[in-house]
Amino acid sequence: MVVKLIDGRWEVIYFVGEHNHPLVDKPSLTKYLRSHQGIPPEEKSFLTHLHNCNLTTGCMMHIMLDFYGIELIVPYGTKHITNLKTVLNKDATREGDMIETVAYFKDQQ
Repeated sequence: MVVKLIDGRWEVIYFVGEHNHPLVDKPSLTKYLRSHQGIPPEEKSFLTHLHNCNLTTGCMMHIMLDFYGIELIVPYGTKHITNLKTVLNKDATREGDMIETVAYFKDQQ
């Protein structure tokens, strides 16, 4: 399918019907589609708050399972939460952390 912006509206200008496939029957399988992957912004904010409370990935996932009610419909997995925690940890470390650590050990020595 090819779409083009014409007069402020998106229009399909080319479509090949043979390349199409049936829709996913089970909503629980949509989390494996690339377009459905990722953590929604509101939940990312909530997970960031949980991360700041020093909760583990497993605890965070368990809270989200309780929120959704069933594991099958959570749109992301523990790997997504682990990746988010990695980014948050990286952002939390400052550039001078290593210098301060070396200085601390020199003082201890």
